[in-house]
Amino acid sequence: MDADGALLAGLVAGLAIAVQVGAVSLLLIEAAMVAGPRVGAAAGMGVATADLAFAAVAAAAGGAAGAALSSHEAEIRIVAATVIAGIAIHGLLAMRRDRGERGPVSRRSIALRRTAAAYYARFLAITAANPLTIASFAAVAAALSLKGLVAAMAFTAGVGVASFGWHLALGMAAGHAGRWMTPRVQRALAIGGRLVVLGIAAHLAFGG
Repeated sequence: MDADGALLAGLVAGLAIAVQVGAVSLLLIEAAMVAGPRVGAAAGMGVATADLAFAAVAAAAGGAAGAALSSHEAEIRIVAATVIAGIAIHGLLAMRRDRGERGPVSRRSIALRRTAAAYYARFLAITAANPLTIASFAAVAAALSLKGLVAAMAFTAGVGVASFGWHLALGMAAGHAGRWMTPRVQRALAIGGRLVVLGIAAHLAFGG
């Protein structure tokens, strides 16, 4: 496949994977609504950076990457589930502690705890904890029969553009939406989101 076709395929594959609503997306939305669009954008870029790295590995290794990950899929699922469950539980405990000390937590008080750079690093790490996404990109890359460095780079670039575009828009939109919500509504949504994330973690670990 030529570079133009690989770029288009990367755009489609990147968007198809990015739009799936999972634990990372819910955590991203919650962080953006509470801490604002700047933090939402930084967190979204962290997720997209991991996707870009996954796509690069998949384009370079092809089917071999997917096969290697499949042989350790159960262990990877357990690790990923543990990470996101830990984040969800930590968030719930922090909200309970903050409520007991100061009442409903304002967006500004939470935003001051971490910089945008810290949110970027945090969401990069969260996304990287589940490298099974490489298998999805590897399956597409193998089906396309990417040949040559240019085609591989074009596919990776397409995935990166799609993922960055989607997650940046998602983080910014959630951040601006959060400005219209009262701290009480933000808290309710945050608790609900964390509980859903716990459910996703349980399904990831035990649902197969």
